[in-house]
Parts: sequence; structure tokens; C-alpha cells
Amino acid sequence: MTPAEVLRKAADVIERDGHNKGAAFAYPRLRRTKGVPWEQLIDDAVTCAPVSIEGALERAIWGKVQRFESFRIDSDKLIALIETRNYLSEWLSWNRGITSLTAWNDDPDTTAETVTLVLREAADEWMEPPF
Repeated sequence: MTPAEVLRKAADVIERDGHNKGAAFAYPRLRRTKGVPWEQLIDDAVTCAPVSIEGALERAIWGKVQRFESFRIDSDKLIALIETRNYLSEWLSWNRGITSLTAWNDDPDTTAETVTLVLREAADEWMEPPF
């Protein structure tokens, strides 16, 4: 996937699932509901709970937010994540004066609508490197 494709898909993820601040994805409530085991609640959360920008990028690439204990290395997907994150960070710095992706995501004034707009705008301005 190109960074533009990842960014557009991440914007779709946030529109569909919601925007989260403070963590890659919104953790389920600590109390279990209707006997659902904690692992099932976490599995559901990594695939469909509200996500941060970082979580949206991961979900756009892997279909879920990666968890440390279950992280699978797929070099092509990992490269796509790194390239997209680097491009987005540089784009935000140059075009918006934002120097921390995480701090901007967690800012109280950053809304889901703002995030999706910025992700799509950055995607529209991405170009294939000339090499």
C-alpha cells in the first residue's frame, strides 16, 4: 500500500469506528459483560473500537491495532506503516506546524472530523518518490 492509500483508509476507519485520545484504541470497560471473556473484549476492541491516528494507520494496514504480545512482523506492512507515519509527520510539520503526531491527536481541540480531513488532505498531496 502507498502512504496515500493508507491515509485514506485510516480516515475511513476513524469515520466508521470513531476517534480515540490517549491510546491506540479504546479499551473495553474493565467489567465483563454477559460472560464475555476479557480476551474476546480486547480482540473486539482492536478491530472495531475508536482509534487514535496511530491505531487508524495500523488498522488500515493490518485490519486491527497491533498488540505487543500478538504483533506479527510482516516486512511489507511494517514498511508501509513506517513510510506512512514518516510522511504524515513531515507533512503535518511543514503544512500545519504540528511537530508531535501523538500530542496533536490527544489535544482536546482535535476532533474526529479534523483528523479525517487532515488525513485525506495529506493523502491527496502525496506523490510517488522519483526513485
